[in-house]
Amino acid sequence: MTYVSLYRRWRPQTFDDIIGQAHVVRTLRNAISTGRTTHAYLFAGPRGTGKTSTARVLAKALNCANGPTPDPCGECVSCLGIREGTAMDVIEVDAASNRGIDEIRDLREKVMYAPTQGRYKVYIIDEAHMLTPQAFNALLKTLEEPPPHAVFVLATTQAESIIPTIQSRCQRFDFGRLTVSDLAAHVARVAQAQSISIDPDAARLVARRADGSARDALGLLEQASAWSPHVTVESVLSLLGVSDFDILTRFAAALADDQPGQVFQIIQEAVDSGADMRQFLQDLILHFRNMLVAKECPGRPELTDVPEAAYSALTRQAASLSRDHLIRVLGALSEGEAQLRRSFNPRLALEVTVAGLYAPPEQPTQELQPAAPAPQQRQAPAAQPARAATRAATRAAKPAAAESEGGGRFSGITEAQWQQALARIKPASALLEAFLKDVGSVRVEGDLVRIVFDPAWAVHAQKVSEPDSKRLIAQALGEVLGRNVRCESTAARVEARKESPALQPSAAGKSGSPGVDFADMPEVQAAIELFNPREIKTITD
Repeated sequence: MTYVSLYRRWRPQTFDDIIGQAHVVRTLRNAISTGRTTHAYLFAGPRGTGKTSTARVLAKALNCANGPTPDPCGECVSCLGIREGTAMDVIEVDAASNRGIDEIRDLREKVMYAPTQGRYKVYIIDEAHMLTPQAFNALLKTLEEPPPHAVFVLATTQAESIIPTIQSRCQRFDFGRLTVSDLAAHVARVAQAQSISIDPDAARLVARRADGSARDALGLLEQASAWSPHVTVESVLSLLGVSDFDILTRFAAALADDQPGQVFQIIQEAVDSGADMRQFLQDLILHFRNMLVAKECPGRPELTDVPEAAYSALTRQAASLSRDHLIRVLGALSEGEAQLRRSFNPRLALEVTVAGLYAPPEQPTQELQPAAPAPQQRQAPAAQPARAATRAATRAAKPAAAESEGGGRFSGITEAQWQQALARIKPASALLEAFLKDVGSVRVEGDLVRIVFDPAWAVHAQKVSEPDSKRLIAQALGEVLGRNVRCESTAARVEARKESPALQPSAAGKSGSPGVDFADMPEVQAAIELFNPREIKTITD
């Protein structure tokens, strides 16, 4: 008999089998029970979260011999046909390979024919966002005026790519990533049923590495059981090539003790063991993130991604590094991850990033100070590639708070109100609250809140710009200010300064303005830092 993968064997067959999507299951069950099902659905969400499986269960519920019923029998001709993939009234279309207008025209012609066995013809269009604009337009007419026996389910991982006219004709359900707890319980349940021996910590590790996907979790369980008869944390780590807790702990300890030699030795050990440098860096980022969470939220091991047995060691190590130090390291490593993706030599890119962690404090404005007033030519600072590569995220000296145009960090909001908002954000995201403490300025103008960071904290600005972050911030500020607001975040120099006389024709003239130094302008400093020129010339005529 042909072997069937675990994720196929354990595909949900009833609504009760669908995990982690209670809001979807409850709504569909109630709609079926009350006879209020619609003709078109849009199932949107990440891969492996149950979109296609839920569509098949819906088809069963509509066509079951005992139905329509929210609890299909699983034994009638229709239920068995859907389970085996042979039901003629359930048509699955892979939009990735059938995305053109001809395929949709063929669908439009056939949809008019009555079902052969059940009550409904159910069309499941997977990866619906792959349809061409012409195909969407061809489908639109059918969705507007479908025959009474037709039900459409569009499944997609990119709902934003579905044209609005299609979305408006569908009842939309958003499938969320499965939680680690739900996935770990699912992995343990499947392992027990399949007589696979697995440790609880190993099941949780498999769940974390699945990134919210039930399909990926069962695929990894299948690999792990083939790798070792008894699945442990160590065997899963060996299978994935993931760094174990010990090497990550030694790296953090060497960093805390200011021992760069030991850090580079650990990288050498990782290389010798065949570790992928990109994966190693991702593991480091996760480890330092866990340390920050352990420091900010003591006694909450469920918020970290480490086995319970290792949590006490993580907490002790987090105490050896300051909060600001952890944030700087996370910023630098995150910058380094982006560089590793583009690098032909990942090890070198990682070592350059690590070297930047030991960069000495910088004096931002002294490097370009002139030896004499308004020189016509000067030498730029010597090139320092390793330090420049991670300069923005690894300054040991915290940048001075940028001043707003109004002369202070806050405009339209008081510092006390800002602190109240941070207190509301922290329970939902300690990391976001930590990033927001380094804000340069906050300006509230009507319903718009502009959050500005110094360029040295570009990583913070990027985190704050994420949709979930902006939603949390807007909600907290709305509660404090008593009105709805929206947020935007940038990284820019916003020091209060008068317009440079060099930019005013009356001051500059053809002869130039004595004492005006273009190289001291922030825009020119940024260009010098980026291009690292050998010399700078000021041309006034």
